Amino acid sequence: MKKLLSYFHIVLKFGEMTISDLISFAYGIKTTGNPVIPHPSFTDQQIQDLASTVQTDIGTRASQPNPSLTATEQQDVDELSRAVVSVKSDVEIAANNKARGNRTIFDEIVRSTGFMPKALYSAHKRVFESLPSEANSFHVRVPSAGNGHYTYYYEFGFTTAIDTPPEKLFPVIALPVTELIINGLNGNTIIGIHYSVVHHPKHTKKTANNIPQPDTDRAINKVVTSLLLNSKGKVVVNMQSSFMHYSDFIYIEISGKVK
Repeated sequence: MKKLLSYFHIVLKFGEMTISDLISFAYGIKTTGNPVIPHPSFTDQQIQDLASTVQTDIGTRASQPNPSLTATEQQDVDELSRAVVSVKSDVEIAANNKARGNRTIFDEIVRSTGFMPKALYSAHKRVFESLPSEANSFHVRVPSAGNGHYTYYYEFGFTTAIDTPPEKLFPVIALPVTELIINGLNGNTIIGIHYSVVHHPKHTKKTANNIPQPDTDRAINKVVTSLLLNSKGKVVVNMQSSFMHYSDFIYIEISGKVK
């Protein structure tokens, strides 16, 4: 499967700007002479002319958070905003075409035009974890595999010590949710539990060369099995390889008291 290049974005915080901020920002846009953006929707001079019109119309009121505007003043502000957004889109597309997935190159191009690159999203790391529970029970939560149709399979058994996998496991518990609570256990025992996830694709007719593939998150998540469909849209299981991909075990001490 072809590897996709990263696509980066520019951030525009209009909601945090006063009209005065917008005017200053517009004057700071510089695309003239930039070989990466040879034909922007608006030239620097055109944007500056629009900014000058707004500045003349509104005057000192531009620094107020929400000044009262006439219809003409609002129209001028809207025209300036649209021009800024248009050039922002031009710069974003051109910078990505030039950078081809290189974040450093993208940032350099964007900052040279007066815009700001949007920070990369930093996702909270999800973990397979044990949560507080009632006496003689355990409560675990696993990372969500994402949007779509998934079944979470849980297997656990008693063990003699932490870091010693159970020799015998109870029957698999299959649920459509990412949390499992089991009660009625004996206190002062230890359980080992692991889990696996199966993704259910839509049963639509596919050609043999158009079998759905896991997305990036699922491909990275080694506990997820994405079922494959044949040309008739039926699930195919390859018995030459392991069907389920289980996580490592985590170990929980079962107490006779509320945790």
